[in-house]
Parts: sequence; structure tokens; C-alpha cells
Amino acid sequence: MTAANRITLTTARVRTLAETYGADISRWPEAEREAARVWCATHPEEAGRLLGEARALDHLLDAWTAPGPADSLRARVLAPAPAVVRSARRRSFVLTLGGGAGLAAACLAGILVAPVLLALPDPSLQPAWGAPAEAETREILNQLFTDWEAPVSGTEPDAAS
Repeated sequence: MTAANRITLTTARVRTLAETYGADISRWPEAEREAARVWCATHPEEAGRLLGEARALDHLLDAWTAPGPADSLRARVLAPAPAVVRSARRRSFVLTLGGGAGLAAACLAGILVAPVLLALPDPSLQPAWGAPAEAETREILNQLFTDWEAPVSGTEPDAAS
């Protein structure tokens, strides 16, 4: 015996299903469809009356169309739209202009300050990437790698020593 056959519907339950889901049993909950078909077959007069009432309501609901908004409401909603769009465009322009101006100011500051830094007479005030720093870096690297250089004579150091 299937689960659908175990469900027994009452007239009240069929009325509730018809009022809720309409006259088309295929729109009813799947668990109750088979039991509804069995009930309709065993109670044809009541089923005809209940489903007929639901079918009439279905036709009324299908024929009804929702009214559109009133013209006055539509005008009130759309009236501020151009001002809002203009304001948003203005804000966007100002923010874009402000960001671009800030970037341009930073670039200009770098262009103006770089020659001043490079022309400083005191070597301690010169940037680390100048010529003195390169010489110091070479000297440090030479000291570090002297221990790793290969023997000049071509002979290998004695493994026993």
C-alpha cells in the first residue's frame, strides 16, 4: 500500500485544499493529490460542487488585473528623479576630480623635490641610492664573498688537514 493510499481526506479537508490551491488537483500538495483523486471518485456529487465553486473563483481571479499606479502618484515619485540624478553626477565628478587632483599634486611634489635632494652638499643627507651607497655595497659584498672564492692555484685543499 502506498503513502497516498494511507491518507484519508475529509470533506472539510477537500474544501480547504480547493479554496487554497484551486480546482486543479495537480496544483495541490503532492502528498494529497492521489488521495484527493480517490475522494473525488468516491464522492462525485460533493467533489463536483466543491471543485465547481473553486473553478468559478479561479476564473474570477484569472480575469482580474491589478490596477496601475495613479497618475498623481507616478508624478510625485518621478518628480525628484532629475534632481537626484544631477546631484549624483555632480558628486561623482567632484570625487573624480578630487582624486585626480591629489594624484597630480603628489606627482608634482615628487618632480619638484627630487632635484633638491640630489643636489644636497652634505653626503649624509643624500639618498641611500646615490653613488656612495653603491661603492659601500660593492665593498660589503666583496668582503662577504672572499671566503667563498675558488683557490687560485688550481690545487684542491688537502682533505686530511
